[in-house]
Amino acid sequence: MPVIRITQKLQKELGIKPADLVMDGKSTDVFQEWYAHVFILARKKQVIFVETQTLFSFCVSNLSRKAIRERFSEIFEKGLGKALYVEGVSSDAVSKIMEVCRCEMNFGKTKNRRTIGAMNELVKQHKYSFYEQDRTMDVQDRCNRYMPMRGFPDGSKKYEFPIDVFAKALKELYGLDFIPHKEDAIKRIFSEEPLN
Repeated sequence: MPVIRITQKLQKELGIKPADLVMDGKSTDVFQEWYAHVFILARKKQVIFVETQTLFSFCVSNLSRKAIRERFSEIFEKGLGKALYVEGVSSDAVSKIMEVCRCEMNFGKTKNRRTIGAMNELVKQHKYSFYEQDRTMDVQDRCNRYMPMRGFPDGSKKYEFPIDVFAKALKELYGLDFIPHKEDAIKRIFSEEPLN
């Protein structure tokens, strides 16, 4: 059953009491445990979601407190679907991941410092690196492919692209092939042409 581990700041936005958070052990299944946090960018609320096993992440932007409280499940599902589409994931893989993530949503406390550290780094990149570039490309079209991360649960200290770890998990779990296009992303980011 999927668990969304929320920061105290997001917990406040959602109006959830500490007693309402699930107190379960750490999930070991890929795509079953996500971390979520709310932050401000250009005076608008953004929610970032990070999958703990692969550090695959996506942001949903321009949210009001009302939307966060009333449509959080929908925000997560639509944001995930869009992020998978942006990354070029096959329809079979999208269907499988959405099936796994579409179950009843439970909220839990954050407890994995590695994932929190990775999430903080991703937020910093959204705020200070990617946003400053005068581009219209979605932010989730950058971090998974363009920014190597550390802090994966296997304890490895080497840097890997989250999209590569994500592709490997898809292959191992479901036998679904997905070849990330990191080079295309880098070319697009530094292109002089307007990006859509």
